[in-house]
Amino acid sequence: MPQHPLNFGIKVVPADVINLIAFQNAIKNNASMPFPSRLTQKQLRKNKVKHKAKFYLQDTEESLRAEVANLQQKLAVINQGKAELESLLQQQEKEKKLQLQEMQIEIDLNKLAHQVEEITQTESFQQLQIEVKSLRNSKIS
Repeated sequence: MPQHPLNFGIKVVPADVINLIAFQNAIKNNASMPFPSRLTQKQLRKNKVKHKAKFYLQDTEESLRAEVANLQQKLAVINQGKAELESLLQQQEKEKKLQLQEMQIEIDLNKLAHQVEEITQTESFQQLQIEVKSLRNSKIS
C-alpha cells in the first residue's frame, strides 16, 4: 500500500532525462539532414534566395489580394450605377410610350374632326341639312 494517498505507483522521471531522450530521438530521425555548419556557401546562398523569394511571393500575393478586393469594390459600385441607369432608362421608355399614345389619340381626334369637316362640306350633306331644317320648321299634322 502506498505511503502517500496520491501515490498511484507512477515513477517520476527527471526532466533532464526526458530532454536527453527527446534529443537522441531527434538526432536519429534527422541523421540524414546536414547540420548548418556543413552546408556549403552555395547552399547557404540558395537557401537565402529561397527564403527571400518566399517572403517576396507572400508580399506579392497579399498585395494582389488587396488589389483584387479593391477592384471588386469598384465593380460593385459600377454595377450599382449600371442598375440605376437601367432603371432610369426603363422609366424614360415608359414615359415615351405614354407620350406616343397621347399623340396617337390626338392624331386620331384630328383625323376624325377632319373627316367630319369633309363630310359636312359636301353638297349632299348640305342638302340634307336644309331638308332637316325645313322638316323641323314645317309641322306635320
